[in-house]
Parts: sequence; C-alpha cells; structure tokens
Amino acid sequence: MRLLGTVLDGIEAVEVVLEARLDEALRPSEPRIVGMASTSVREGLLRARSALRGQLSHELAHQPYGLLVNLAPADVPKGGRSLDLALTIAWASVLRGTPAEKLQGLVFIGEVGLEGEVRAVPGVLGALLAARRAGRRGVVLPVGNLDEAALVDGIPVHAVASVEEALALFASEPCELVCSIPEQRIAPATPAASMLDISDVRGQYQCKRALEVAAAGGHNVLLEGPPGSGKTLLARRLPGLLPPLDDSTALDVALIHSAVRRLVPAQFRCAPFRSPHHTASVAGMVGGGQPLRPGEVSLAHGGVLFLDEFPEFDRRALEALREPLEDHVVHVVRATGVRCFPARFMCAAAMNPCPCGFAGMGDGRCRCTPKAVTNYRARISGPLLDRFDLRVFVRPPKAEQLFDDGTEENSAAVRARVSAARERMHRRFGEGVSNARAPDAAIRAAIAPGPVERRLLTQIMLKHRLSARGMRRLERVAVTVADLAGAERVGSDHLSEALAFRLPEQAEAS
Repeated sequence: MRLLGTVLDGIEAVEVVLEARLDEALRPSEPRIVGMASTSVREGLLRARSALRGQLSHELAHQPYGLLVNLAPADVPKGGRSLDLALTIAWASVLRGTPAEKLQGLVFIGEVGLEGEVRAVPGVLGALLAARRAGRRGVVLPVGNLDEAALVDGIPVHAVASVEEALALFASEPCELVCSIPEQRIAPATPAASMLDISDVRGQYQCKRALEVAAAGGHNVLLEGPPGSGKTLLARRLPGLLPPLDDSTALDVALIHSAVRRLVPAQFRCAPFRSPHHTASVAGMVGGGQPLRPGEVSLAHGGVLFLDEFPEFDRRALEALREPLEDHVVHVVRATGVRCFPARFMCAAAMNPCPCGFAGMGDGRCRCTPKAVTNYRARISGPLLDRFDLRVFVRPPKAEQLFDDGTEENSAAVRARVSAARERMHRRFGEGVSNARAPDAAIRAAIAPGPVERRLLTQIMLKHRLSARGMRRLERVAVTVADLAGAERVGSDHLSEALAFRLPEQAEAS
C-alpha cells in the first residue's frame, strides 16, 4: 500500500511516500516504522492504532503480522505530527485491502488523537503549494486548517474532523473528493482593523515624517529619546502606514507563519509586526533550533521588526542582524544542509540616549558620567548603526500638544502618500522593489546629481565622515523624499532633509 503525506523542512513542505504492508517477521503488537523517523513520528503509530480501535477493532484483533511502514525518501529526516493521518489511513487500508488506485494522488495531513479526532497542524499552506506543484489529485486535511487552505486555489481540498470521516471517503464507489471550500480565493487587500492609527500620537511631527519616509522607501529607522517620549508609541504605528502586501510577498509571509502555526488568514496581505523581547537568543532572532524554525527576522518578512530597548539585546543577537539587514535572507547551515529563510523587513529600533535616559535634554536631570554614556552607546556596533538610514531624536511632546483637541492626520492619509511613492519606485525599478532594496547603480541613475548636488554630496561626506555605505543610504533616503514630493529629480532640499534624518539632534549635540 502506498500513499502520500508531508513533513516540514524549515518552512518548506517535503512530500513523503508511505509504503505499508504486513511483515511476517513482526508481531502484530509491534508495528515498525523506518526511514529516519523522529520520536514524534514513531509515536504516531501508537496514536493511529488507538484511533482505529473504534473503527476496525475486529481487523486489528485478527491481524496476523505486524505492520511495517517505510517513509521515502529514506535519507530525509522526518519530524512533527503531520504524518499521523497518513499513517492511520495506510494501516486501515492494509487491513481492509483497499485498492491502491483509491488512494493514488491524494495527500493526507493531520494529527490524530487517541479517540480518532483529527487536529490541526502547522505547515499546511506549504503542503498545499507542494501538492499543487506536483499535480496531486487532492488533499485531505483537518477542519482546523480549512481557513488556511482557502488561501490556495487550484487543488481540491477535503476537510475531516475525525478518522471515521476520512475512512468514509473510500467506502463508496467511485472515490471522489468533495471540495470543502466552495470558492477558494485569496483574501481581499484591506488593512487589519487591529492596526494602530498614527492620529493617536499628539505632536511629534518630525518623527511622524521620519516614519512616513521610512514606510515609503522601506528604510530602517532608529528612534532615540528619553523615557516616555513616545518612541514605542510611534514605532507600533509604523505597520499601519504600509500599503497592503502584493500577492507574492503575502504568500511568502503566510508560508513562514504557517510553518510556526502563527498564520491568521484574516490578516493575509497585512504587513506583519514583530517585537521580540530583548532577551531573545541568536536562534530566536535569525532562526535555528531543533526542529529548524525561522526566527523573528523571517517572521517580520514583508513588515516591521521592532527592537525596543535596543542596547539591552544580547550583542551576538544584534550582530547576527547585520547580514539579514543587508542581504534580506538568512542562511542557516546545518549538517543536513543549508536552509534559506526570507528576511526582507524594515527594522525599527528604540533606545535611550544614556543609562538614565535623560542625556541631551538640557534640564540637568542626567547624572550619567561621560564614560557611562560612552559604554552604553558602545553596546551597538558602528557597522550595525550604519545600517539605519534614519535616526530621529524623539523629544517629549509639549503640554499644549497633549491636550490639543485638533485633528491629527490619520494613517490612511499617510498610507495614500506612501502608496503613491511606492508606485513611482515600482515604475522605476520593477514590481516590489523599494528604494532601500534597489541596486546602487539604479539609485545613482535616479538621483542624477547636477553640479550643485554633487558639491553638496561631497561636502556632506567629508564634513560628517560618512562611510561609503552611509553615503549610499543617505542618497536612497533623498530619493524617497523626492518620490513623496512627486519631484522628477533629487534636489538639494531633498538631500538636506535626508541628512537631517541621518544626523539627529542628539548626535549633533554630542
């Protein structure tokens, strides 16, 4: 008997062929499974036998030999609980003598309980995509994964709540799957209702402008300021300024979140927002562990990774961000091979200017020594800091602004300008490419500096000792500022605004 299942390898689904038969060398009470199966997969045989006792108690009682199951390919490690349903159907089919053609081309996914219930599992979206690519006849999966399955069209899907329902599929002639999703379709592109609105923030106009520029160009932004000035309040409203994800990116995001069981189908196309605690490990940030799973940088793919209390993060975890911030992909190397996780995200970070948090305020509240301030700021390396395109010093809002009942601009208005700027970028560089991700040559062609702008760029680089990377990033921000203004070319005023974001007030004061 042969049928199909899937297991997760990182975020990708790997198709597994289950070959089952009764082996004379095995006792009926000792089923065996071979093919690099993990403990969780081997335990699936015990769950399968318990689930079948209610349906095939007579057949199990008179089973002459033990069940032998081979999982192919045999050299691929197999873990998780998604093979439970496939193991159960394989065992039942061997006992019943089900014709092989009834199961041909069907993929079975799901965890099985001792009483026969079929439970939801992670990675169903990847399994559906793999089955569609392979041209399979259909997929049988848990009812709990039905909302997730609705994101993929082009392959029949039948949802079951129990092993009894799954076995009933093959009791009739002919065996035809009835699709459980009347109209499989991708969710509409609408912002999530749970997104926070920037109109909640009073004052802070320069910071709001910085977030608008960051959202339009996909730039990384660092917010620095004293406690209570609104850094976290601002950063958490950044996803609401981003336009809905395009089809390709939305599917990539859904695939990643499906693999870790965090996919919310209602938020499909909405930019994700991840805010890990500062105690996060290197594996938690960039991916790893056993079994191999994506980290926070991949869970933030297509959206925002917010690092609050930036200097408090472990130094190794922060330095591990340098390559993803530059290459937009994570390569996790293991003895079994290299896994690639997408990591195209905007990084927003917030920090205090010193240990007490009040340096640079000019009101005498800071009592930190110069050495303490230097050591505190040295927790963030120069190469990592160089990867932040915008740096804003966030001052506390004035009292009259806090109690002002005037109407603040909402996220929808800002998002409209951001979307218009993104459209200009897509026409210039291609679909899905922002100024922060475009090739250097394309940015240089877009900026096309005249004699005045060329002299200004030279003066900026020499006076402020910008690195080559820092200079390139300043140019990218200037192009974004011009795109937001609808300008055909980058002028000196756009370069000046980009420089103001590159050298915040606190940096100048120090």
